[in-house]
Amino acid sequence: MAWADIFSKIAEKKPIIHCITNIVTVNDCANVLLAIGASPVMAHHEMEVKEITSGSDALVCNMGAIEDFEAMLVAGRKADSLGHPVVIDPVGVASSSYRRSLCLKLIEECHPTCIRGNVSEIKALALDETISKGVDAKNGESISDDMLKKLAKKYNTIIVVSGETDLVSDGESIYEVHGGTPFFKGITGGGCMSTVIIAGFLAIERNVESVAAAVRTVNYVGENAAKATVNGAGGSMTFKNEFINLLSILANPSFKSRKKRR
Repeated sequence: MAWADIFSKIAEKKPIIHCITNIVTVNDCANVLLAIGASPVMAHHEMEVKEITSGSDALVCNMGAIEDFEAMLVAGRKADSLGHPVVIDPVGVASSSYRRSLCLKLIEECHPTCIRGNVSEIKALALDETISKGVDAKNGESISDDMLKKLAKKYNTIIVVSGETDLVSDGESIYEVHGGTPFFKGITGGGCMSTVIIAGFLAIERNVESVAAAVRTVNYVGENAAKATVNGAGGSMTFKNEFINLLSILANPSFKSRKKRR
């Protein structure tokens, strides 16, 4: 599906994306959802998430918000029962056995449509082992096609592995998505923003092609945001702002054509 078609459908439906995400990136996640034309709801309280999820079109559970795990379970079970897309971001599972055990419980009980993480996180889920000392992937680390497909099949889900070349698999096929920029390593929240964009796309079409399109969108916009940053002699924060700016222009070309008022 072409970007114009995807964003046209998002603009028409204006899907509500319920995000239980970490406090470090909650503002950025809300802003990128607004940029693509979706409507974010950042509700975390265990007593309200069931109701909020019932009125939403997709759910994001980010393990960076580990303190809200019970809320994730409640919301995830509800979303699953309603047939809504559930996207899990396994932040930190490669460096914490406790966090990983909770994430695996969430996966097993909520049957996610998609799991998006870096190489270390996805390998840690596949092996159920602690393999990293932080939340970032180790340089040069890779995952085999066989391991990736087996994990996707095991949980009947779509796996996204973020890296120098992003990988997307439904257990049958593997899509390679090239592009992106090293600037993402200089900001916090790049992965979290990718995850919620995937949820926005899945709220329109629930398939592996939709997930791959979301990843291509992130990489394409990231590349162009990096060019704008370098041309303007900017740095990390310039890049993040340019990323959100250009994402909103891609989703709504009329922004670019508006004339400045004198």
